[in-house]
Amino acid sequence: MRISLIFLITLFSLSGRCAASTMELPAGLWEGISEDDLTFRLLQINDSGEHNFFEIAILGGLKKARRTPFTNDDIVCIENRCTIKTIIESDVTRTITLSPYLDTNLKVLESSFKGKESYVSHTYQLIKQEAKSTPRKFLEKREQLIANAEQNTTEHPFGTWIGVMHYLDRPELALLQLNEDEQGSLRVYRKGSKTFNEVQSSFSASDMSIDGKVIEIEASHTTFASNIILFMQTDNMISGYTYAIHKGYPVAMGAIKLHRIEPAQAQ
Repeated sequence: MRISLIFLITLFSLSGRCAASTMELPAGLWEGISEDDLTFRLLQINDSGEHNFFEIAILGGLKKARRTPFTNDDIVCIENRCTIKTIIESDVTRTITLSPYLDTNLKVLESSFKGKESYVSHTYQLIKQEAKSTPRKFLEKREQLIANAEQNTTEHPFGTWIGVMHYLDRPELALLQLNEDEQGSLRVYRKGSKTFNEVQSSFSASDMSIDGKVIEIEASHTTFASNIILFMQTDNMISGYTYAIHKGYPVAMGAIKLHRIEPAQAQ
């Protein structure tokens, strides 16, 4: 009987300690990529209670953005999730449901509703950013590269391509330069980094072969994208995968999807 009593006291004590607390959204900036529409998502929570949600289109070089403001009144938090409700058009409501993931990161389910009907939804991960957002750092460092691409009138498939690549199990911003007679490169930009984090694998024109709608590239980096295989889906979209070879085996494989930055006069 004494053992049972001690067990019950211990059980009630642990239950009290394990009682779930209500999730809170601390002030800060989180960033992620929605692969469904190739768009950066930025969540900015401020101490003032006035917050912002940004959508930045990757296609075209991160130049098109939409800001949706909201306040504390638009946030409802329960045990392990918070839901933000915003109006993005006169008759369209969007809910953003966030759950904790890996300490400071967030898992997101985003849904848009017109009346009672849900017509689009996305899932993605938001990563805590302690400095400027990755889109801002990219434009500060590579805006001229995008501008040059818009002036480039080379024939398909040559030119500058931008999109998303899976690198170290995360979707990341990717930039591919395909040149007919000059050195090209594949670059990836890591989210969540305080500094400008650019990983690059270069290749010469002789390292690239084009056979019909297939592009194969042998690049310089030994552990990141030393081999690139791309398939031309349309005149302005290519997809494929990258990998490196370690001890005779493929490693660090990652899917990639890119859209061509068209010359300014063609846009």
